[in-house]
Amino acid sequence: MLTGDALPDDIRTLLEERFWRPIERSATIEALRESGAGIDDAAHDPFLFADHGVVHVRDIARGVISLAESANGLLLPLRPPERQRFLVAYGVTVTYLHDIGMVDPTPEGRRVHPAFAAHTAFGPELDDVVEHLLGGPSPMVARLRHVQAVSPFEVPLPVIVREVLSLSMAHSKTAVPAAILDDPVALRQSIQSVVLTELDALRAGASPSLDSPWPPSVRRFYGDLRTEPFAWLTSDAPAHVELVDDVVDALRVLRAADALRQRGTTLRTAGGYEVFMEAATGEAVYSLRSADRSELFFLRVEGTRSAGEANIRTAWITPSGQLRVSFHRGAYGSAAARARAVAHTAEVVDDIQADVLPSFGTSRTRLALPPAARDPREMTIELERPRDAPGFATEVAFDLLQRQPALVGRVAVVANLEDADPGERDRYHRAAAIPPGTAEARSILLALQDHGMSVDDVDPAAAFSDVRRITVAAGEVLVAAGSPPAFVYVPTEPGLRVVPGGGYPEQPAGAWLPLGVTGVVRDAARNSDVVADHDVEVVMVPGELFLREWFRPTSADRLHGLLHH
Repeated sequence: MLTGDALPDDIRTLLEERFWRPIERSATIEALRESGAGIDDAAHDPFLFADHGVVHVRDIARGVISLAESANGLLLPLRPPERQRFLVAYGVTVTYLHDIGMVDPTPEGRRVHPAFAAHTAFGPELDDVVEHLLGGPSPMVARLRHVQAVSPFEVPLPVIVREVLSLSMAHSKTAVPAAILDDPVALRQSIQSVVLTELDALRAGASPSLDSPWPPSVRRFYGDLRTEPFAWLTSDAPAHVELVDDVVDALRVLRAADALRQRGTTLRTAGGYEVFMEAATGEAVYSLRSADRSELFFLRVEGTRSAGEANIRTAWITPSGQLRVSFHRGAYGSAAARARAVAHTAEVVDDIQADVLPSFGTSRTRLALPPAARDPREMTIELERPRDAPGFATEVAFDLLQRQPALVGRVAVVANLEDADPGERDRYHRAAAIPPGTAEARSILLALQDHGMSVDDVDPAAAFSDVRRITVAAGEVLVAAGSPPAFVYVPTEPGLRVVPGGGYPEQPAGAWLPLGVTGVVRDAARNSDVVADHDVEVVMVPGELFLREWFRPTSADRLHGLLHH
């Protein structure tokens, strides 16, 4: 589903220009200069916050669409197409409200930004948006109309639209802890208390309360009846129960997509300024350019999490339902710089997992749906070893566990796959793991030994930590000449054909003879195509793992003994 299919383009553009462009304009050098303000606490100054502008919201919307598809049936109950279509459309729509409160960069504004979005849903700023949604082809509104026809709501449909939009507040784990998502009564109380308390009172530090005087923006829809708002959240009507389940799971997806947003080389501030981690210090550096491109400032800031965000290469949910994180850099100019980089990076990984794992970990529905394939409570955090310094991932894992001891047993350091050909990486994630210590693992070692490899001092526990197997289909190109040497393949039977470059003749690949070793050892692009003539099962060993745990060249004396045995 494209973004336009989930949220009509005219509404999306309206929301971007009204709510998200002002966030960008408020975070420019020109705005800072005009205000006369300085950067008093650079590590926490709103001027240097990560992007919360148009690019940010578009990125999260794409993430919602992608994650909703991959999580359906995997980490969330499997939904039929019409319910899944609503989940995606609703998720994208509330995405376009979730961070609009960041237009107020003060500490108070940042603290109440989830409530700001909830209040805006009832404010006059959204009158034309609600009217457009009700009059257009919104899949979200189409579902609400269907529910209204089956089990009428207690308030008119335009009010229901505002209620579901106000729940964008639940994107924040601070405003709505994950456990509340599983409790419709608690969720109703939480959202009611926020929207029924004046935003200025919340900004001043007041606690949300159902006993507060109702804000005029809300009272215009309900009068003084205090039992009507959000009644559908606790209704027993089956159509309402299904709606609640779909709304809540869409909010789970939004929370996770927000946590998995783009970082690394694409990381910028709300003003559009690049952020990167300096190798010499392990700290963040901001590249600040004036709008007319006449000035350029490089600002180093110590102690900011932006350094860790800049070092996150990818953070995503794998096809097997794990949280996988990779890093740009592991090598630094000094031990002190590396220690700072580890701490900054672990802080960000901790923040990501704190949004992703609990959000899915409490998922359940009140009506029967096919269960998720994976119990979200069993999700692990996989940290990829960066190519330049593989041990960096181990240090980040240690730091993370110091912060979160409850994650012991759920953090794994794994092979770097980000440099792999995308097709090979996808194949690996679809493949079945070969657990260390199994009969299958032992049989693979014995078969390799029978065909010439030295395996006497191979540690099976370490060697099989990331090894997988998969069947390659007839006609499939296993590897392509010129591709990165990310894996070594071990065919368990004949059926593969090697097509070398340089004019050398084709040749069949023998069973149990590893392919791709040359490229891995010399860290160079592959020099041959490998094609399957028929279906063949292969063992996939990540290149870094093969080099570290499997590659044991023999000596001349040993070779003589093997040849004449």
